[in-house]
Amino acid sequence: MRKHHFHKTMMMKAKSNKNVKLDPPCTNGTNLLNYLNTPEVRTALHIPLDVGKFELCNDEVNFKYKREYSTMKPQYQYLTSQVRGLIYNGDIDMACNFLGDEWFVESLGLQVKEGRRMWHQGGQVAGFVKRFANLDLVTVRGAGHMVPEDKPAPALKMITSFIFQKPY
Repeated sequence: MRKHHFHKTMMMKAKSNKNVKLDPPCTNGTNLLNYLNTPEVRTALHIPLDVGKFELCNDEVNFKYKREYSTMKPQYQYLTSQVRGLIYNGDIDMACNFLGDEWFVESLGLQVKEGRRMWHQGGQVAGFVKRFANLDLVTVRGAGHMVPEDKPAPALKMITSFIFQKPY
């Protein structure tokens, strides 16, 4: 009964809202919003009274933002020729999906040092890793856009493995 009510309510909201805006935020910003919109904080930050409330995501700013690069491929190719890099995704990230990043990295034409394989943390599968020349591509199982927040222990192992060049 409860599940049906939730589904019905969400479907009604979806049908009634014809103004599709930005993707939903990738994190719960309620505490941040409440804090930054308090009169004391706004005064301390010298925010004029005529400036609206802080929003986590702003459609107007997003739509007016000028994107200068249609691709970052040349920058990544240059960087990976100079320094080691790590690209990681949560495998349930709705904002930056792991497949898109994997396809992008593969399009760079880097030599594959190690094919895609599972990596583990605490005796459990923590995700997958594929290593290229100077670039590691890692997924973190069960994490969304905020990997260290969603999966702190696997995130720590991933970062320390990368920094100290240890196996994932």
